[in-house]
Amino acid sequence: MAQSPKTPRIPEQKYPEFKFRTKPVQERSIFESYAALPARTRLYVSLGITAFAGIGLLVSDRLEALFPPPVEKPPSPPVASISS
Repeated sequence: MAQSPKTPRIPEQKYPEFKFRTKPVQERSIFESYAALPARTRLYVSLGITAFAGIGLLVSDRLEALFPPPVEKPPSPPVASISS
């Protein structure tokens, strides 16, 4: 029985390797910069944007109740002139 030479096994990566993490900051797009953030930070940023949008919707509804938009009058029909 011949023994095979022991070669070190390459460990399997649990997560894919992202190339944008190695790019200089000046060369990254906004999405690449966002994706390079840690997962918890991305979660906080997303929750902050969602909370800001939700509060904006609630405030705009309250302001519209306090200050209703002006009511527009319907246009009057054109008057036909009768010439004799």
